[in-house]
Amino acid sequence: MTGTEKIKAKILADAEEKARQIEEQARQEARDITDRALKEAEIKRMEILRKAEAEGEEAYRRLISVAGLEARKEILKTKQDMVEEAFTKAIQKITGLPDNEYQEMLEIMIAGAASDGTGEILLSDRDRKRVDGNFADNINRRLKAAGKNGKVALSGEIIQTVGGFVLRYGEMEINGTFEIVLDMLRPQIENEVVNILFS
Repeated sequence: MTGTEKIKAKILADAEEKARQIEEQARQEARDITDRALKEAEIKRMEILRKAEAEGEEAYRRLISVAGLEARKEILKTKQDMVEEAFTKAIQKITGLPDNEYQEMLEIMIAGAASDGTGEILLSDRDRKRVDGNFADNINRRLKAAGKNGKVALSGEIIQTVGGFVLRYGEMEINGTFEIVLDMLRPQIENEVVNILFS
């Protein structure tokens, strides 16, 4: 081997060694990049999992809160329905009294509501059939006994109501229908009804 060939062989061997070193360095850098990418991917994966868990817990808390709110609303609605039913049943119980008791109750109510002067009593068709021929006279006796200077008569006019009366003095009317009376009493007695129903 001549000197030139030796130099060429040396240059070639050095180039091959350098290429091998560069290739090894490139492989190492590729491994390092891959390792870093895997670590970063794992960190990202853990962050995504933590965030998803936190969001899931928050969504669960919101669902529980909404479900609790809906349940409370449903309970409140049921309670309101029950209170409404209690008032409806109260009217049914009053209107379901025997005719003589019902008439006496109406007489007392009308005598209490009546004022001086001449008035007329308006009843529903059903109530007109339940009272006897002494109805107005009984009320007038009660008025006299109470010291009121008034007189009432049963009107031929019919009103639409589940029960009770309207007492008319000219243009003025006193509404004693059970629907109106209970509506007026309701703010005063509703809490007591609620306590009785739900205590």
